[in-house]
Amino acid sequence: MASHSDIAAPHRDANPGGSLTLENHGCCIIPTRISGEILSTLRDTLFRDETPGERCLLDHPTVCETALALKHELTSTGHLAAASVAIQAIAFNKTATTNWKVAWHQDLMFPFTRKVTAEGFDLPTIKQGIHYARPPESVLSALLAVRLHLDDCDATNGPLRISPGTHRSGIIKTSEISGRIADHGEITCFANQGEALLMRPLTLHSSSLATAPKYRRILHLVYHSGDALPEQWHRAI
Repeated sequence: MASHSDIAAPHRDANPGGSLTLENHGCCIIPTRISGEILSTLRDTLFRDETPGERCLLDHPTVCETALALKHELTSTGHLAAASVAIQAIAFNKTATTNWKVAWHQDLMFPFTRKVTAEGFDLPTIKQGIHYARPPESVLSALLAVRLHLDDCDATNGPLRISPGTHRSGIIKTSEISGRIADHGEITCFANQGEALLMRPLTLHSSSLATAPKYRRILHLVYHSGDALPEQWHRAI
């Protein structure tokens, strides 16, 4: 496990595997027990080659089944509380026709049933007919993103990069992002089909264009482990 001084120093590691921890790095990679049959069904039903992804998929039967199965696994390993709920599901893909990159950012906007009005819930907007907003930092800290890899992800197909330890910095101003990355460095995260990359949404992360575009299909789930909120999630299972 890396020390605090190691995390604070700039570095560019690749595929550090089991050395990553949620507590220290804001990210880790674990095996799952999701069956090959379920992975195949997700690959076959969630994606269209002409689009980079789909939002709000928790109503999809296989996505719901997978979200509940992963919740059970992650509860047993201590990564989630027993009362956790899945609040978001997104399908991402990179192909020769939908090759894209993502600049360094934190995941701050999440879906709700209506326009938020409670104190601390900010930046209300609508995406594809769904209300989104930025919850308070205390809520964001209680979220866990689970990226289930439906394909192998290597150096050639746009893997996720994280800046380790930045999840402990709260909501970071856009003007401060480059400085945080300079301080904390970055790690490139590879994963095998069927593995899950767990990440705190407040962790600064990005991805590059694929250099050899091929399928990089991911089911991105988000779970909330905190107390009941004054606003209602768009879905909670």
